[in-house]
This record gives sequence, structure tokens and C-alpha cells, in this order.
Amino acid sequence: MPFAFRTALATLLLAGAAVHAAEPLTQVSITVYSGGKEVAGWVYPAGERVGLSAIANNTGKTANGVHYTGNVMGQVEAYGGRTIVYGDELVLTREPVTAERMEAVHDLEAMAEPDQKYRARTMDGHELTKEEWKLQTDIDVANMKRLAQIIDTFGWPGVRFAGRASQTAFLVLQHADTDTQRKYLPLLREAVKRNDALGGHLAMLEDRVRVADGKPQLYGTQLGGTPLRFDPIEDEAHVDERRAAVGLPPMAEYARMFGTSYAPPTAPARP
Repeated sequence: MPFAFRTALATLLLAGAAVHAAEPLTQVSITVYSGGKEVAGWVYPAGERVGLSAIANNTGKTANGVHYTGNVMGQVEAYGGRTIVYGDELVLTREPVTAERMEAVHDLEAMAEPDQKYRARTMDGHELTKEEWKLQTDIDVANMKRLAQIIDTFGWPGVRFAGRASQTAFLVLQHADTDTQRKYLPLLREAVKRNDALGGHLAMLEDRVRVADGKPQLYGTQLGGTPLRFDPIEDEAHVDERRAAVGLPPMAEYARMFGTSYAPPTAPARP
């Protein structure tokens, strides 16, 4: 049987921005699976115009999208460009986005600049005054208060929920007090398990909480003191292995980002 008759060809054009005023916006996400595991995914901003054409052995509709299985080859058009995708399975989801959710995402996006308003100056060697730190802390508290409201309503705002603003959510939590970090750390762990947050973000928060609790860090992300030095690291001989597993660069490379150096521990001499 000719290939054209053995496969299903489907073309979708999803224009969330073109919906009627009475209808909610929609958000399109595309997930690619290979060997039963999620290997790639795209989440587009609500209202973004997304086009997809795909060929697969089987095509089936879902409640809110389409599911392709078997020798999938597709082409996605968005942001004025094209992306070729392929795998064993491809799932496109079109999810309604409420006004409340849009407001939450916009609020997260708006937190990015104030989160760095004063602390960004330290990157140029500027030492903040007590007043500047107080102003930054006031901003941090206000940001965390709004983030907590969002979490209470929607859960952790991961990539699928907030797109790029999910990184801002992490930064706001990273700059909160230790009790707050400890409270929401399990939610970030779960988000990483479902591929909805970065493993590197989790590593930094895990380390920050451990150091605050007087425990050695696991991933070597925390430095302190003058001159800068790394806080104690548990099982330091394997720290670069743990870092690689969550997408972080080796310790030596990470140290150079802070203008310092790192020397791995030396093995004890054999008797």
C-alpha cells in the first residue's frame, strides 16, 4: 500500500489571538515522545498563532487537541519561523486560558525587573547600602506575597503555566526567607519530576535551604564570605556528577562566573 494511504496527514492552524471577544484565549503546547518518554516540548504564549502540519501512522483527536502516533514527522510554524519535530508520538494541546490566569502570568512577568532593581548593581561591584537593601527586601516581600497567592490558586507556576515567567517565579522564591523557601521546595521538586521546571533551579534552592539549615550543600551552588568561597559540599568528590545530572556546568566553570576558582578535593593518600 502506498505510503500516502498508510499514513494520516493533518494540518492545524490555531489562532488564539483571533478568537471572538466573548471567548477566552487559548494556549497551545506541543509535546514530543520517544520510547514512551517526553523528549521535547514547546509552550506558546496565550493567543500566539501556531500552525502545525504532521504525518504519522495514526492520528486521533483528544478532548482539547490532537495525538499523533507512529513515525511522526511534523512542522510547527510560530514566531515567524518553522521547527521540524519528529518522534514516536506528538501531542498538541489547546487549553483555554482564563482572565485570572492571564493576570497571574502578567503579574509574574512584571516581577522580573523589580526583583533585580537593586541587587543587579552588585554584579558591577557596587556595594548596596542598608537603605538600598531595605528597599530591595520590601520589593521581595511584596513579590513573594503575590507569588504565594498565585501558588495557592494554581499550584507552582511552571513552564506550562507561565512560560518564561516561570523563571521569575523561581527567582522570587530564591530571594524569599528560608521558611518560605522550605515551604514551597516540595512543589518545585514535583514540578521538576513532571518536566515543568529546571533541575538547575531546584538544585540551587535545595542548596540554599540546606546551607541555611547548617547542612552541607549538594550541588555547590552557594558561595559566601570575603573573598568568596564555596560553602561545604557533601560528597564533594561526586559533585560534578550531580551537577551534570541537573544541567549545571562543572564546578571549575561555575567558579569562574564569580571571579574565583575551584580546586576539587584530593583523594586521601593510600597507606
